[in-house]
Amino acid sequence: MPAHLAWYNQQAEPPAFYKGSEPTPAIWRGSYGRDPLHEEKVLVQIAVSRLATLDYWKRDTSYFKPSRGEAQERVIQGKIDQLREQRAALSDDEPDEHHRRLLEEELALRAQMQHIGKVSTDILWVSEAIENFKEQGRDTAKLEAKLAELLIEDAKFPTDDLFEQEYFVELDRPNALAISGPFDFSAKLWENGRIYTFQFGMQHNKPRSEQARLEPAALDFLARFRARAEHEIPTEPGVCIPFGFIADSGNEPFDFRFQWRPRSTPALLYRIDQPASSELMTHALMRFVPNPYPSRVRIDSFGPQDVAFGYQAGSLVGSQSQRRDPENPDWQPQQSYHLIAETGAHGAVPPVSFEMKVHDIDGEYPPFEQAQAEFKHILDTFRPLPGVVKASAGQP
Repeated sequence: MPAHLAWYNQQAEPPAFYKGSEPTPAIWRGSYGRDPLHEEKVLVQIAVSRLATLDYWKRDTSYFKPSRGEAQERVIQGKIDQLREQRAALSDDEPDEHHRRLLEEELALRAQMQHIGKVSTDILWVSEAIENFKEQGRDTAKLEAKLAELLIEDAKFPTDDLFEQEYFVELDRPNALAISGPFDFSAKLWENGRIYTFQFGMQHNKPRSEQARLEPAALDFLARFRARAEHEIPTEPGVCIPFGFIADSGNEPFDFRFQWRPRSTPALLYRIDQPASSELMTHALMRFVPNPYPSRVRIDSFGPQDVAFGYQAGSLVGSQSQRRDPENPDWQPQQSYHLIAETGAHGAVPPVSFEMKVHDIDGEYPPFEQAQAEFKHILDTFRPLPGVVKASAGQP
């Protein structure tokens, strides 16, 4: 990146450590690998936090444990499902009181499920309050008595067989917790002042993972992951995430997006996608779609153009737009713009796209010619990490 620019994600002074009462905010999310049983499902979803103290990590992970409340709710839901099947099987000739009795039983079970949720929430809330009181030197006797009552109430509700398959897994590294479940695996690490959260096997609308295959894959991944200093450039094969590095053979799929804004011109937004996003194709096709609001905005599209994309050739498309006022044809506001470049896969390097756009048309930003020159300058400096170059050796 140009040395004269300062970026929002590379501040000269490190931001204050987060000490709030909510889970530590993530500054980046991405996904990596493939589930060992399902090719269409990612192995792990990753989140990297902003700076956080070790003490806060300990508070944050005090609730990181097998979910007893969810197991209790699954038992109740199973009973509700059985009642629904019984109601569906009733004939129209059945007395009304049979239908009414089954419905009342279902409503009672739903109320019980809500009660379980409240007890689970109250246990977490009172536990946190006890820790806060201890830090402040206050008496915790009443809170501890309340917690004891809640735990007695919680013990009244049975758990299911799946809960017996959830357990903590020992990780051979400090400040690390992991839980293995029948269909997922979760881990939280604290390293270099950040919390790294890994969710394995958890992806909506995808087949369930299997503990016997997922757990070894998760442990293998965690053994290959390490924290990384902001400007550290690893030399071994693998891929970087913000403040982290995953060592691999160079053949693992991943989906990483990085975006940032210059501190001097926050109206501009830069973004890198690996693998490349669909923005270039979408933007290229938009030029063939008639402008639905020609009286309100003028749009000029260009490309695709050949462009130097660092280590190889790429394509560039873009557009400029300018607002119009039908009642004031002399109004000439500054033009906004959107540039997207893309290059194909190269050895172990996946397709990459680089994007710059004005995301705040009322903010201050450089004219198009200056921005385009800087965009192409940055584009020309793209290069694979040394370890990736080694992994690609011998490939066409």
